[in-house]
Amino acid sequence: MLNRIELKRGAKVITKSARVSAYQMTLLYLVIRFALSLADNYVSADDGTWVQIGDMQFQVQSLFHHAAFPTPVVVFVSVLVWLLGCVLDAGYIQYHQGVRRGEEMPIASLFDGFGFVGKIVLLNLVMAVFIALWSMLLIVPGIIAAYRYRFALYNLCENPELGVMDALNMSKQQTRGYKLDLFVLDVTFLGWSLLCVLTAGILSIWITPYIQQTDLGYFEAIKAEKGIGRMPGRSPDEDEAFHHDDRF
Repeated sequence: MLNRIELKRGAKVITKSARVSAYQMTLLYLVIRFALSLADNYVSADDGTWVQIGDMQFQVQSLFHHAAFPTPVVVFVSVLVWLLGCVLDAGYIQYHQGVRRGEEMPIASLFDGFGFVGKIVLLNLVMAVFIALWSMLLIVPGIIAAYRYRFALYNLCENPELGVMDALNMSKQQTRGYKLDLFVLDVTFLGWSLLCVLTAGILSIWITPYIQQTDLGYFEAIKAEKGIGRMPGRSPDEDEAFHHDDRF
């Protein structure tokens, strides 16, 4: 079992050490995500709209009353918002990975995901399909599948030269034996998530980078223990030199 307390403490130190403020980056990330959510819900709803900040949703009815948009417009906007969200998520992860390595990550790094947008989108699609298929059996297998592929995007962001299936298979091996630890980690953040809700999302500016760095701390610790994934001093080509094991 990983030392959760030490990893959380380390996450706080790393977050504060960022040469380009993690809180400014998070504010920009959340504002853009909020705007995308607002646009999506405005187009898809004619009796009000739901806006999202992180894991929280708020309904705004009085400001948005309009006739329904044509279905093709709704579909186009929804797909575009999803695509942009995937790319922003990857850029946000890459920013924090760079901070963890001691690099100076500029604000523009939030948009670095556009450099390998095809792989990001394909990875998210494949994960969604796999998780949905497992969820069709029972809810628990779906949850397990979500944890199985939790590190797939981390692997791809760390080494964009990886293939999508390589990133997924790496995550399967990395999370084997650690899914319960990751679940417990998520449970420990429920209190912070509640506080974010009570502050209308404002606290998310400080909590989001803390949670992200803690999760990356788990990722790095598991990589070091199992020797699977990008290691300091290892060339990108060596990331693919692992045994593919497709067992559950």
